[in-house]
Amino acid sequence: MSKALRVVFTEEDTLFRLQEMALLRRLTPQGEKTLNYFFGQDIQPALTRLTSLADRLGLPANIDTLVCEDEATLDANLGTADMLVAETTELTAARLQQGKGRLKLVQKFGRDCHNINIDAAIALGIPVANLVRFSSLSSADHITTLILALARRLIPAHLSVVNRRDSSQPAQFEQAPPRNKFNWAGIKGIRVLAEQTLGFIGLGENSGEVARRMRMLGMRVLYYKRNRLSASDEKALGGVEYVSLDQLLAQSDFVSIHVPYGKETEKMIGRDALAKMKPDAYLVNSARGGIVDEVALYEALKNHRIAGAALDVYRFEPVPAQCPLLELDNVLWTPHISGGEPEFMIRESEDVLSNMARVLRGEKPLGLQSA
Repeated sequence: MSKALRVVFTEEDTLFRLQEMALLRRLTPQGEKTLNYFFGQDIQPALTRLTSLADRLGLPANIDTLVCEDEATLDANLGTADMLVAETTELTAARLQQGKGRLKLVQKFGRDCHNINIDAAIALGIPVANLVRFSSLSSADHITTLILALARRLIPAHLSVVNRRDSSQPAQFEQAPPRNKFNWAGIKGIRVLAEQTLGFIGLGENSGEVARRMRMLGMRVLYYKRNRLSASDEKALGGVEYVSLDQLLAQSDFVSIHVPYGKETEKMIGRDALAKMKPDAYLVNSARGGIVDEVALYEALKNHRIAGAALDVYRFEPVPAQCPLLELDNVLWTPHISGGEPEFMIRESEDVLSNMARVLRGEKPLGLQSA
């Protein structure tokens, strides 16, 4: 039997569990939980597609995988890896040194390779490749759409037309000569993006893609995060400006949340933060529902202390039928779809496995990084 190809995932991640199943060509307990989360109880079509990827791509049958649940496990197994798949774990020169002579590929699950010492990898002869995640592009599309929908007042505009239908009258097309009437529904509050400021609380791959787009549309883009980006990174995003959180809240016409959910960010956007926003500003949340204090948001929206909100996420999902926020007409809702459809996650698994197959065929991986 030939020696198994050893693939090590540097950290615990639900999507890494999908990729692990794709490589092993079988269902795993951890992978089953992930499939149930994305696809519900009917996981068989997704499982069939996922577990057929490796054969279709020509990967070897004998593959051994390890998903590292902590950094100690990673450090103990770095020297055994033929391929590493990493998301946020720091891959220092010392860690990469352990893979010298064996490691055929370091695949970054994402675009930003700042957590990987590229120079050290090149010196060691280890190729590093990045990946523009399909779900990140989907998220950027969605966030952009939410901002545009709020700025152009699309939902009130749509409803003003649809609600004109009188179901008591027979349906018929107007026979009178054409007639134009500018803004006949009297829609107020329409914004021109070139005169607006967008503020990102947290700035990562998804929001970075939005920043590029919005800068091209003429928006001023502010951001706040724990560690400021380099001047070159700020320029690469179209010229974003670093400010304090208070400055961001006070100056932004649209505030978009992009921080992970945890103890430090639980109800991060509460009464104090909302009170610092402009009264005509909008809040956009496509991160996690628990980051926003929903009671404080309800009060701010009901009392028009801010103009409105676009919410793709909520603390408890699906949104409970008795949720008071559902009563308000200044909230734009979407049902946690910024990342797209569940099938997008399988596509991302295929992108990772495809690069592995390229390297094993002696080809350059897509997204190969250079010094």
